[in-house]
Amino acid sequence: MKRRELIAVGGAAFVSARAHAAERTIGWISPESREVTAPFFAALEAGLKANLPAGETVRVIERYGVSGPQAAAQQVAELQQQGASLIVVQGAATPPVVQAKPAVPVVFAFSGDPVVGGIVQSLARPGGNATGMSFMSVELNPKRIDFLRTMLPACRKIALLSNARHFGEENEIAACQRTVEGAGIELSVWRSQSPADIQSVVGQALDGGAQALVVLPSSSMVQQAAATCAQCLARNVPVVSGWASVARAGALLTYGPNLEAAYSRIGFYVVRVLGGAAPANLPIEQPTILELVLNRKTANALGVTIPPTLLAQADEVIE
Repeated sequence: MKRRELIAVGGAAFVSARAHAAERTIGWISPESREVTAPFFAALEAGLKANLPAGETVRVIERYGVSGPQAAAQQVAELQQQGASLIVVQGAATPPVVQAKPAVPVVFAFSGDPVVGGIVQSLARPGGNATGMSFMSVELNPKRIDFLRTMLPACRKIALLSNARHFGEENEIAACQRTVEGAGIELSVWRSQSPADIQSVVGQALDGGAQALVVLPSSSMVQQAAATCAQCLARNVPVVSGWASVARAGALLTYGPNLEAAYSRIGFYVVRVLGGAAPANLPIEQPTILELVLNRKTANALGVTIPPTLLAQADEVIE
């Protein structure tokens, strides 16, 4: 397990003798590697620096590759022993960290539904000792399908790829099903039970005649995005999803939260809690900064022309 201590968010120049006296220590727990999460950690740092009161600094103790209840409980205990007064947790490590019942507050960045996952009581009033952000925005699914239909008006068979262990995805599936009702589109749902079977499930969806694949975003889907997009491109089938990294891996388009902006907002939440705000009363936020990313290289490979109306709306076009 990789470990690193970052002293004084924003660099050594951010520390003074006076500030050092006001330094706070927090922990960062991620199930991913440092390399994978680097952009998000950098965004968290920026959010901390932007929101900390003048003269205050934060020391972050980082923990990576944490998965499962036992590892999470061990890291929670170690961070508290090292003086962490708050723990920031990311992704799939969120449920086991919260279940470990830390004595200090938890601020999470979670891609699933924290209510369905039993992490909080409700989005408006979390209760307990944890709050943060959920990247799951059920209401964005119809828009993704609308973008797909604008790009491919002749598409009549859409396969929906879901991580069956991702809390809240049944709500996303239902939203997609409602979107295509009465539209003359056949929507088939394909559920992956683990990262090991994702590519097999994708192959089954393609064998079933899918003309497009909509991938519900989660960390396991992002990890295999390049393989999924390559398999679909080989069959001339476009991929649509929710996070920009999937478009950069070869999807035709993505529409969803700007994750770097969301992690910067996590920094704001950390400062609020360090300042005395009770997590139980801080509503769970959902990202408000959204982005449409189009992949022209993939479109050319598929023989698809991107409509000017979509190009005009795009936040990023991958050439």
